[in-house]
Amino acid sequence: MVIGSLFFRRRVGPALVIALAFVFLMVRSVADDQIIKTDGSTITGSIVSVSEGQVMVESHASTGSIVKLPYQIADIKSVSMAVPADVTKAEAQGVAPAAVIAALEPQVKLFAGLPATWVVEAMAQLGDAYAAAGQADHALATYNQISQFYPGSAYENVAKASKAKLSLKAGKIDEALAAVQPIVDQANKNIAPSPSDGALYAGAFLVYGQVMEAQKKPQQALEAYLTVKTMYYQNPNLVDQASQLAKNLREHNPGLGIE
Repeated sequence: MVIGSLFFRRRVGPALVIALAFVFLMVRSVADDQIIKTDGSTITGSIVSVSEGQVMVESHASTGSIVKLPYQIADIKSVSMAVPADVTKAEAQGVAPAAVIAALEPQVKLFAGLPATWVVEAMAQLGDAYAAAGQADHALATYNQISQFYPGSAYENVAKASKAKLSLKAGKIDEALAAVQPIVDQANKNIAPSPSDGALYAGAFLVYGQVMEAQKKPQQALEAYLTVKTMYYQNPNLVDQASQLAKNLREHNPGLGIE
């Protein structure tokens, strides 16, 4: 019995080690973030922060030690990074503005400037939470940061739509419309939107719908809200807002539908 037991452990031991090593590699491959540089090369590791135009990446050296290396944002073509848990929780329906601020402030401080859609969406949502909490100055500063960190990019549409929300809240209907109308027109020309378009256009259509409501045009308002739900549905927080706005609109306009 003892010999049999030793034989079994000797047979299983190496197999178990190999299996564990395979699982470890699988976990690492899933956990690693990926940066594709403009020269085509790929960087894998864990993105830990962004500062002064550089992305700091933590990775394992061949010796087994952990190293941190900076990469210039200007040299980065795209980023693949799992959305932090705090950001995902903040997107859930019914989260209070104070809780959203507490969850997103640290993440925005760490990753603002990273060319990743979730970061821009988090910045816009943080600004919205500031506005809902009566901190309009903080909201505007956060929206302006989007333009500051992503100048000349499509992400500026998010900043424009976000600032239009403040105009709308202040009763400046014409100003809000002037900000989002070009974005809506641009989106309507895109007959095959990609998933990333959801981040660029959803906020603009929400503001556009509310402007249409203010102008007593419920049909156009409903179309805008349903566009978010059916075409630009990638952000659950914005979809929830569109659903609620559409519901309220229909309650006040019985029989309203899409023609």
